[in-house]
Amino acid sequence: LELIILSYGGKVGWEGQDSPILMDDSSITHHVVDRPKLLPSYGALPKSREYIQPQWVLDSANFNFILPIQKYGVGHELPPHLSPWVDDNEEGYVPKYKEEIEKIRNGEMLDENEADNVDSGAVKAIIKDSDEVSEGDDSASDKDAESIADESEEDVESEEEDDAVAERKAIKKKQTEDEEAAELAKALMSKKAARLYGRMQHGIAQKQAKVDNLHKKRREIESTREKTKDGKTQ
Repeated sequence: LELIILSYGGKVGWEGQDSPILMDDSSITHHVVDRPKLLPSYGALPKSREYIQPQWVLDSANFNFILPIQKYGVGHELPPHLSPWVDDNEEGYVPKYKEEIEKIRNGEMLDENEADNVDSGAVKAIIKDSDEVSEGDDSASDKDAESIADESEEDVESEEEDDAVAERKAIKKKQTEDEEAAELAKALMSKKAARLYGRMQHGIAQKQAKVDNLHKKRREIESTREKTKDGKTQ
């Protein structure tokens, strides 16, 4: 860690003798902690610093910019460590956390699942209180507005379903055409070229199966998170 931090122009101190920076130095911006919780003695240190786990340093170095610290706080479950040596385009799969990092790097907004969860219970409570305050005509107008909104949502859902069906048909048609073209090309090959082509296709199929398995695991994880209550994940 010391070598990485110094390589990026940072300064490093430690708990113990011969440290060039004192523990209570107010210029410290990040305090690396490899324990599951902070020691009581840390409460007396300046409040201007952030306490983070060591992986934050490595991930920030790999992506060449300072990452947000929310996922790296002391005691938090760490995000997956992403290797800088993997070419995601070549592998055919981009990990979800890397997608989030690229959005942050490009200044894009994260969606609701990526950003911190809002307390849905509190939101529902606010909505309920406001409904109780409403009277007579307001309640009727709210019901009319809700019915109009429901109808518009149904129209949108119907259009989305039609688009999805058309897209699936187009994909299936293209796959069929590609398969027919491949079979025709294979029939015109020599035996040696056909064997080589078969090995290539086998390797491509293995790679695609690996990518499909990664996508399946990702969907299962996201589905589990959506089903858990109070914003907690399993």
